[in-house]
Amino acid sequence: MREVVNGETFTDSSDELNQVEKVEEYTSSVIVRSRKMRNGDRSLFLDIYYGKGQRAYESVGLYLRKDDSEEKHKDIWKEAEKKAKERMKALKDGTFEKRVGRRGYKPHGEDPDANVDKYKEYLATKKVKTEIAVAETERKRNSKTKEPVRIRFKELANGNKSVYLSINVNGRRTYDYLRLYLIPEVDAAAREQNKQTMQAVYAIKAQRIMSITNGIAGLKDKSRIKMRLVDWLEIFRDAQVERGRQSARNWVNSVLNAVREHSPNVTLAEMTKEYCNGFMVFLLNDYITYKHTHPSKSTVMNYLKCLKAAFNMAIEEEIMDDNPVLRLRMDVLKGGGTKREYLTVDEVKRLIDTPCKREDIKAAFLFSCFCGLRISDVKSLKWKNIITEGDKTRVEILQYKTKQPLYLPLNKQALRWMPERGSASDEDKVFPTLPSKNYDCIPEWSRAAGISKHVTYHVSRHTFATMELTMGADLYTTSKLLGHTEVRTTQIYAKIINKKKDEAVSLLDSAFEE
Repeated sequence: MREVVNGETFTDSSDELNQVEKVEEYTSSVIVRSRKMRNGDRSLFLDIYYGKGQRAYESVGLYLRKDDSEEKHKDIWKEAEKKAKERMKALKDGTFEKRVGRRGYKPHGEDPDANVDKYKEYLATKKVKTEIAVAETERKRNSKTKEPVRIRFKELANGNKSVYLSINVNGRRTYDYLRLYLIPEVDAAAREQNKQTMQAVYAIKAQRIMSITNGIAGLKDKSRIKMRLVDWLEIFRDAQVERGRQSARNWVNSVLNAVREHSPNVTLAEMTKEYCNGFMVFLLNDYITYKHTHPSKSTVMNYLKCLKAAFNMAIEEEIMDDNPVLRLRMDVLKGGGTKREYLTVDEVKRLIDTPCKREDIKAAFLFSCFCGLRISDVKSLKWKNIITEGDKTRVEILQYKTKQPLYLPLNKQALRWMPERGSASDEDKVFPTLPSKNYDCIPEWSRAAGISKHVTYHVSRHTFATMELTMGADLYTTSKLLGHTEVRTTQIYAKIINKKKDEAVSLLDSAFEE
């Protein structure tokens, strides 16, 4: 029998006569070969011919590293040749058996029948193992039944944690805000308080699971409908803030203040058309806002819209059956128009000439008079939002209220009231010293200028709109400058201008009356 190792032929001298006969049948050989890998190294393997048309490849687990010396390469190659001789010996002894690689048995060569049985055996074994794995996966999936009620925590700004329940019934997820809180465990008393709080949470969780088990939670949660309206409004407010609707916070807080004054202990179960109608009448006739005025009809309409949204959330969570706000007749809130306080050009000039105890607020207010930006956008305005190209300057922002982009050219008067940039970076604010809330100096400043109107910061935006329309700007352009999402919002200002025109024409009649 001939033996070929690394391309060299070795003759078995024990039986030279039989050798010739065997060579005529077939040639068996074991050759050491190498394959280049992606990293530049070479992997050594055996190329084995073990019968007529039968060939196999076997890895020897040896590598020629590109950074190793030539001497080391020779030593590794000798070790591979040693393994080749061992496999050749197995061929001579008749004990050779092809090793199964990762891909299993596959028939090769001109006569694949020699290996078909082993290949079929391999496929059958693989199929059985796959079926066992699938059955085991299904068993584990069924054993891990999802808990329908889970306790969740939310970090609050004051360091406390709000505890609420996440309820999943038939693939539908709802949240039960418990109005329970964990405080920082700074001492034994705090730890004891948290322990009692969690005991209450676990008790409520057990009740919810019992309701689901009995089939009640899938229909309507009878216990939560006894919740006070003020508590539900707080839950609704927190849910809106969690969804990124920061502007909803102020509206819900305003409704909360009104409900606390009107009916602090009323429950969701008492929400009827009659209650909502009485609440609307209370808002129109008796309620006094923090501005010491009755809310306008448009404000009352917004209060009711907020209440309607809160009830819709209660319906979604299957606490209430219907929304009583939808059955209200709101004709009394329509047709009266919306009053927009604004300043005339003369009044703006008087404000410019009148000192203000907060010059930064004065500059920001007048800046808004000439560009129409809301206070929320002015406070967050950064120098990177001010784009100058040649002699043109514009503001590019994402509006805080509507989350819509705004591209607003700035006129010379607006630029006049912008502070000097100096060494400020792109991330620095244009008006860095503006307060977060207190703008009480604006009414004082306007009174000092001899203006009897109730002037707030938002009046600057109304002033910009009316000045633009008075100077001849069209409604559509003014709407875009204000960042309105609907032109009908801007039409309110157009009605104001038309009313002023009617009054001006009437002056001629009075001048020539006999």
